[in-house]
Amino acid sequence: MTRRLLLVVGVFVFLAGVLVLVGATRFDVGQSVIGLIGVLAILVALSGFSRRRTERDLTTTTDPEHRTTVPVPGKTLSSAIAQFRTDSYGFVSGSRRIVDGLREAAMAVLTRFDGLSTEDARDRIESGTWTADERVAAFLSPDLDPPKASLRNRLVAGLDRETTFRQNVRRTAASIAAIGYGGLGDQVLPDSIPQYDPEELEDVTPRTTQDSFVGRVERSVRETGYWTGVGGLALFAVGVGAVAQSPGAVLAGVVGVGYAGFAHLRDAPDPDLTLERTLSDDYPDPGEEVTVTVTITNDSGGFVPDLRFVDGIPAGLALESGSARLGTSLRPHDSVSLEYTVTARRGKHTFDPALALTRDLSRSSERESYLTAETETAIVAEPTLQALTTAVPLRPAAAAFSGQLTTADSGDGMQFHSVREYRRNDPLNRIDWNRHARSGELATLEFHEERAARVLVLIDARKASYLAHQPDAAHAIDQSVEAAGRIVASLLDDGDTVGLAALGPVNREANQRLNLRETCWIAPSSGQHHRIRLNEALASHGQFSTEPPREETQWRPQLRMIRRRLAAETQIVFLSPLCDAAAARIVRRLDARGHALTVISPDPTAERTTSQQLARVARRIRRFDLQRAGVPVIDWEPSETIDEAVARANAGGRR
Repeated sequence: MTRRLLLVVGVFVFLAGVLVLVGATRFDVGQSVIGLIGVLAILVALSGFSRRRTERDLTTTTDPEHRTTVPVPGKTLSSAIAQFRTDSYGFVSGSRRIVDGLREAAMAVLTRFDGLSTEDARDRIESGTWTADERVAAFLSPDLDPPKASLRNRLVAGLDRETTFRQNVRRTAASIAAIGYGGLGDQVLPDSIPQYDPEELEDVTPRTTQDSFVGRVERSVRETGYWTGVGGLALFAVGVGAVAQSPGAVLAGVVGVGYAGFAHLRDAPDPDLTLERTLSDDYPDPGEEVTVTVTITNDSGGFVPDLRFVDGIPAGLALESGSARLGTSLRPHDSVSLEYTVTARRGKHTFDPALALTRDLSRSSERESYLTAETETAIVAEPTLQALTTAVPLRPAAAAFSGQLTTADSGDGMQFHSVREYRRNDPLNRIDWNRHARSGELATLEFHEERAARVLVLIDARKASYLAHQPDAAHAIDQSVEAAGRIVASLLDDGDTVGLAALGPVNREANQRLNLRETCWIAPSSGQHHRIRLNEALASHGQFSTEPPREETQWRPQLRMIRRRLAAETQIVFLSPLCDAAAARIVRRLDARGHALTVISPDPTAERTTSQQLARVARRIRRFDLQRAGVPVIDWEPSETIDEAVARANAGGRR
């Protein structure tokens, strides 16, 4: 009410000013009064400028053109160094933790890749003979004095000791990575400077999704501040014109007041918008393109002069072509459409509510609304359970071939076990006819009994495993789920019994919607119904989400539950990127229980910076230690397919 009253007063003053200027009327007011009014106008204008917002308060739209990214191992040098630490170091300073972490990293690469004992490696670090860089040697050894620096470097060090420490950390990390990986060359980039907090975890927050609803949810009208300052400037011009007795300045100010009044004449329109979204294919195969058509209709009788629309593409999908944004105006009962294409990825991807912004002609206010279609729109892409081109490399100690276990008991099989006396009703094809030809006696051949292998495919789906060699590349969980589907298909085709389990956070909402268990556990079995059940779990279970979870979970209780359910003879294929110490502990605990374990590890590491190469070395050390303990580890590089990685392992090319 107050706003409209002020607007009426402003319009009245504007008209009165125009009448005075054209001579249609006159007011007998003294010059002193006019000057006083001018001074007051200037003071009010200056007061308004002091309260003026510096930025326009416009709604920030979502970014549907890019799907959620995941971290690259070694995003910071401090996090890469932390992977080598074995102790928490209590409350020591950050710089001390970094130096101690680098010392442990040097010990690790010297004992693994230079073949030194722990004592020899420690002696070489203390004496500084582990590297040719004297500055690096002195940085890790308290008994060595750093080499004498030039006058310029001493001046720089005196002015900025932190910069000197950073340089030493970076040079030391490069020397360690050169032993464990080799060939850094010019790839030490400035962005690998440490942040001095080894406990720092670089989280990538998934794109925010709106609460689920049907229809339309409206937010309150907000002032954008687009015309902020125009009224104050106009009032200032009126005041100056009044004091200086300049009709032209007063007229210019009055015109500005008119613009300011127009900006506040109307609020943003509140139309009745409806949304219709159609898909070219609701159930595509992973990798197929899906065309999305969106139609927005103005069902109200009012004109919408400025409509900004952003469709809610699921965070797990990336825009392939077209645009999910639209800027237009809509007449009453008119419609407008947009079309774009996305590439389907494994899993169920439900579209988020679409954002609709309506503004008035002056853009001084806007109304924010979220729209959904009448029925849920989702793309469901189930992985195809296609067998590998080569046998699944189960641990040789448990199975000579991926399909069968040879036991100590006699029975049906291919490998000779013993000869026994003939019994009535023995099959003719098991009679030793050579012996009968020589002696005339009947005897029956026995073979080692062969039973189908019992295999559990276990996926490391912890938050720490959502990693990729590039932020927007397929992450290790997607690769693990793909490999799990191929392995499951191969084993089932060979007549084995196969189960599926996972370690990691649980998307309870998704599981309840699909009537699934909180944690993925499917006991080893076989048959077509079991195959369908495995396929559905890999496609939709909440533990295999394509989006990184917001929180980590305790994996130890999940692992204890899995171990209680496992039979003693169950073999395990563990899929994990092995990018933290917890992954190695999981492998060792399963191996200690006597399960024949094979690790298939998609490699998410990169080598563009020193910190990334140091993280790559840490992962290589974990592989080295597991292989030395007798656990086969198949390294699946980003440039390979799962078939190529498995074929290389079967050919004896494990790395």
